[in-house]
Amino acid sequence: MKIITCASYYGSGSSALTDLVAEYDNVKDLSDYEFRFLHDLDGVRDLEYHLVENHNRHNSGHALKRFVKLSKFNEGNVLSKRYSQFFDEDDYQKITAEYVKDLTDFSYPGWWFYDLYDKGPRIYYLYQMANHLFRRITKGKLRILQDKQIICSHPSEQKFLSITKRYVSNLMRALNKENAEYMEIDQIVPSSNLKAVMRYFDDELFVFIIDRDPRDVYLLGKYHWKDGICPSDPDLFCKWFIYAREAGSGVLKESSHIIKLQFEDIIYRYDETVSRIEQCTGLDPGLHNKQFLKMNPKRSVVNTRLWEKYPDDQGVKLIEQRLSKYLYDYSSIDTAIVSGVEVSDQLNF
Repeated sequence: MKIITCASYYGSGSSALTDLVAEYDNVKDLSDYEFRFLHDLDGVRDLEYHLVENHNRHNSGHALKRFVKLSKFNEGNVLSKRYSQFFDEDDYQKITAEYVKDLTDFSYPGWWFYDLYDKGPRIYYLYQMANHLFRRITKGKLRILQDKQIICSHPSEQKFLSITKRYVSNLMRALNKENAEYMEIDQIVPSSNLKAVMRYFDDELFVFIIDRDPRDVYLLGKYHWKDGICPSDPDLFCKWFIYAREAGSGVLKESSHIIKLQFEDIIYRYDETVSRIEQCTGLDPGLHNKQFLKMNPKRSVVNTRLWEKYPDDQGVKLIEQRLSKYLYDYSSIDTAIVSGVEVSDQLNF
């Protein structure tokens, strides 16, 4: 199985790429949901840090507990199914439980103060007082949190990677029940420190880094999304934009499995970009049988050159000065020629 994913930046238009790839007949499409369990806080990358890179007799075991807590949250519930909607029955938790078991050297009854702290500072102090009282009453024979376990885990890097690759492979196959040649899964790797997370895959992985003209990201965030993730102040926006792209180990370099694309190229250089995607991944152009059903440049083009719709926004000029190297080059583009099928003029932000 070959896996295609995006590791882009907020608002950069990665859905254009995922929608396009989903139009091929041999692709299992899971791009409507973000699977971030490898690189989110308390995810697999944090496990590697605490178990391997910076092992500590207390922190390491507790990192496993936090990973289990994150996994239970990711599984979802009746109100929000999250990962469970993509797996058969409780496959996700079964596979995850086996992963934790494989990483555990041994465990024994007991608890550490972080077992209380994770419940919140107020609960921590209440439990501490109750524990002192409980031990006095029972003369030290009993204590609170009787059901807690202290976990000990210190795998070598080689062992951790071996166990993790098996875990990720088992999850990917559980997701790809149809045994499709390709599976598309969104945001399973990060846009920073990418290569560290790519080590967790045995399957061939193609990562697309999608970027977008910062003027459009700024205007979309300010006037349409309004969700507070990127700053609406132009000065802070410039700082944030660079901060996001230089995070972690720095600016990502391209390789045969890390491919950089501009959102605008998918719109204005459609044929050329589709051909490049097929050459990089091996996707068969003969199986692109749902073309324009999900990714239609004539629909998405309304999300470009938004400064023409907001000529009075002075923040655009500041962005053009400070983020000049990130501006999309329209000099050789005929913006009147866009591939796709005709749609209504309704905006599609």
